[in-house]
Amino acid sequence: MSQYLPSKPEALKKIKHIVVLMLENRSFDNLLGWLYDGEDIPNGQEFDGLNYSLWNPLDNIDPNGVPFIEKVSARKNGETYQLGRKKVYDPPVDYTLPKPDPGEGFKDTNYQLYSYYEVAGLYPPFATNMGFVNNYKNAMLSGTYTYQDKPSDPRDIMACYTPEQVPALSSLAKNFAVCDQWHCSIPSQTLPNRDFFHAASSCGQVNNDPNGNCDAKTIFNQIQDAIDNDDRTDLSWKVYSGTQDGKQFSLTRTIMTALQSYEFNDNFQNISEFYKDAANNQLASYTFLEPQFSGPGQNDQHPPIDVRSGDQLIADVYNAIRKSPAFNETLLIFTYDEHGGCYDHVTPPNYATPPDPKKPAGQFGFRFNRLGVRVPAVLVSPYIEPGTIARPAGYDPYEHTSVIKTIQLTFGLEGHLTERDKAAPDLSGVLTRDTPRTDIPDVEEPKGYIPGTTSGAANDLNHISADALAKMTGKPKPKDETQLHDYIHDTYEAHFNGDKGADIKKKA
Repeated sequence: MSQYLPSKPEALKKIKHIVVLMLENRSFDNLLGWLYDGEDIPNGQEFDGLNYSLWNPLDNIDPNGVPFIEKVSARKNGETYQLGRKKVYDPPVDYTLPKPDPGEGFKDTNYQLYSYYEVAGLYPPFATNMGFVNNYKNAMLSGTYTYQDKPSDPRDIMACYTPEQVPALSSLAKNFAVCDQWHCSIPSQTLPNRDFFHAASSCGQVNNDPNGNCDAKTIFNQIQDAIDNDDRTDLSWKVYSGTQDGKQFSLTRTIMTALQSYEFNDNFQNISEFYKDAANNQLASYTFLEPQFSGPGQNDQHPPIDVRSGDQLIADVYNAIRKSPAFNETLLIFTYDEHGGCYDHVTPPNYATPPDPKKPAGQFGFRFNRLGVRVPAVLVSPYIEPGTIARPAGYDPYEHTSVIKTIQLTFGLEGHLTERDKAAPDLSGVLTRDTPRTDIPDVEEPKGYIPGTTSGAANDLNHISADALAKMTGKPKPKDETQLHDYIHDTYEAHFNGDKGADIKKKA
């Protein structure tokens, strides 16, 4: 079968629900690069994964003080590391790699892709992806090290997880569809990529800092417009947040100002409500799921959080959908906002459609004319053949705004948000079956992980979230980093679900 899948909008008539779980800061190679290592690729397809010939240079110095360039090969997490033919060490499997957190901003990503911090804006060169190890070394010395992380071996950025180490994501990738040509929308951080996922624009922002807000119209607003203006009573949308302490916090609502009206309070719920809605056949037309981003029970997989926490969340969400009466009418998507500085060997396209070609360049002079690094993307539906390695027909790979395009086609929404989602390939081609499968597999779950036990130190995303809430509410952000989690959840809860929010909800 061909894995280059043309758009097939008629296939979307089978779908009444689209559910997305977006996790944090992992590249495709980091979690799925070894997916088919040593195995035959199903159905005569191609799979662009890892092999031992892939490497990155490390600027090193020998015992005599002579500089040399060391070739650091891609390897499996927990696999013996060798320098040339000499065994250097035999590390145990570490589910928190990379540790500390790599650089992930625009200029760090430039270095990872081009080995330069500054890259031509109008006519960017082709990337080589040969700067990950040296950038990780630089980040530990002058970047993430300032967050009190202890420097570690920069070679660890080349250690990628095996299918046995992330079994839920890997088993679903093999039993349904994995997209090995899915890139994040811009070569940078979390917030602008999440902006693109919702709005096909980041309002000119390229990094998380200094502005965590985006006032662009979102796909949620487009759905709501159809409900309000076209009497589309068949449509609905929900955002569920993975809070463990009973207090809400939605990153999506915090950063997208078009979603901050109190009238939308019922559209934002705790993730515990998602499991109930799935079981009771009450899924929305479009559902977006957020992990827990901080504090006890953090499961977003943001380095250096234990990846098994997010893999368990993937299993839980899949099980909820698989057991739901709506399963045969649901397209379930697992993906990640950006690569988070983790190694990937595939060169991103050096072209992309800007959201608005008439507007000047954004932050750092970036023209939004190239995509970011590959991220994991797994699609689940009974209309997907097992072992599918999905790639779009044509020149453009899948990217985050492919989801927006798919939602618009599925639910008959008129128009587009920006030129980016207008040009994006949609996901309809992956639904190749005329009848739903009956061989729906169980998911493999991570071993040795106790749910709710992970908790990480405050990271850049937590700081930016707190800054956005401080700007929104006027409540000062705490100076003590250990108080950030409570501040974020308490401040969000008081603002949206306090007296004013409760009053608006009561009137609605």
